[in-house]
Amino acid sequence: MVVLRSGLTRPFLPLFAAAAVFLGIVGEAQADVINILFVGNSYTHGRYDPVLNYNAGPGNAAGNSTVHDLLCPSAPCTGAEKGPQVTPTATNTPGGSLSGQLSYLQANPNAQYNEVGPYSGVSGIFLQFTKDAALSYNVSVIAVSSATLTGYANNTGNEAGILPLIQNSKYSQVVLQDQSFQPLPTSINVNGQTVPTRGNPTSFQSGVNKLVTGIDNADAVANAPYAKITLYQTPPIASYGFTSTNPNAPIFGSSTVAQQNGNKAYAPYVGDANPIAAMASDLHSAYATEAAAFNAANPGKSQVGVAFAGDAWATAINQGIAQFNPFLTTEPAGQVDLWDSDPLLACCTVPIGYHPSQYGDFLDALVLFGQITGINPETLVAEWDPTNPLYSSSASLALGIDPTIANELAIAAEDTLLADAVPELSSWAMMVLGFAALGLLSYCRKARRVLRTT
Repeated sequence: MVVLRSGLTRPFLPLFAAAAVFLGIVGEAQADVINILFVGNSYTHGRYDPVLNYNAGPGNAAGNSTVHDLLCPSAPCTGAEKGPQVTPTATNTPGGSLSGQLSYLQANPNAQYNEVGPYSGVSGIFLQFTKDAALSYNVSVIAVSSATLTGYANNTGNEAGILPLIQNSKYSQVVLQDQSFQPLPTSINVNGQTVPTRGNPTSFQSGVNKLVTGIDNADAVANAPYAKITLYQTPPIASYGFTSTNPNAPIFGSSTVAQQNGNKAYAPYVGDANPIAAMASDLHSAYATEAAAFNAANPGKSQVGVAFAGDAWATAINQGIAQFNPFLTTEPAGQVDLWDSDPLLACCTVPIGYHPSQYGDFLDALVLFGQITGINPETLVAEWDPTNPLYSSSASLALGIDPTIANELAIAAEDTLLADAVPELSSWAMMVLGFAALGLLSYCRKARRVLRTT
């Protein structure tokens, strides 16, 4: 199937849809419900509200209006053993000062933020995007905090007992996300010095190979088509690249250099001129290399693609949409923080600047949507008309993201997708249509920016 990736904003879509039909390059409509499974950890289920439980439902829920959390047969579930949802704030946390409150939370695990299921996160945002695009997707999720693909594949530890849920021929599409640092090289070079990381690329590769092979075997037994596999590249970690002298944004937690006896592997990119781009590049190489290696070794079976969501973070920063260093005491006006920024919520395993905020999760979901469906994520937002029905039902509204920011994040997502795309056709017709689309896209973006500054 050939899918047109025009990069166009909504007013021009009917014109180019008609042109595409005339040229015979638009793929068939997705009439049947597509069963898709997301497998990952907190970067999939979303660490915090409003993303954590957005569009979430228990695994036994009927229909496809919510994400089916397969590890939550009936709600409430994960985290409920700790009691009601705990959300530490400056007013309900003893300690007197931020430093004291963090120390209190560290000493009192029951007072820390807990993740009560059912979960959805990025998969819930993806589901909403498919609704807005009038696509029929039945979305399920398996996400255990801190889980690795190798853990799922080996059916051990916190991931024990889950493997049969993943190796299920029901799913025609599967998204796999590993632990954020797992695919990194074991060491990197920063300013001429060799620095260890927490990367375990051998484990990453083994996890992908075992899981995809198991999924393929299940499909073969059921005489079902091989599932389409998408690897979800996680974003770079700010606390891996920056230190903080901002008392309101301390890097605090057990997964930090300070609490790991000076182990630089917990902040390996500190000192790099552009630590975010460096980590994104290393993750890009790991995911791209693994996908290419699996595909070359397994022709005729599941073909593995990559949603380069982490690349989109670098794009958003380069385009001035998002903050480069979220630990500064004074940030450039108008830029959003793609990472989490509340030390009390992050406490006490990882610091802020580790997990995505709702902006980061939204951007990840945009890239996943574009990669998986082939549809331009810019069509999901409507900066010029916030009362548009398509916008009013979108995830950005539910997550409290301003329509202008939502539109800019969608541009960053589409620019990333276009940069990483390999054209399926090289015909003269596609070339002409592509140049026309890019021309109109450039015009539309310039027009929007002029409107915002006048």
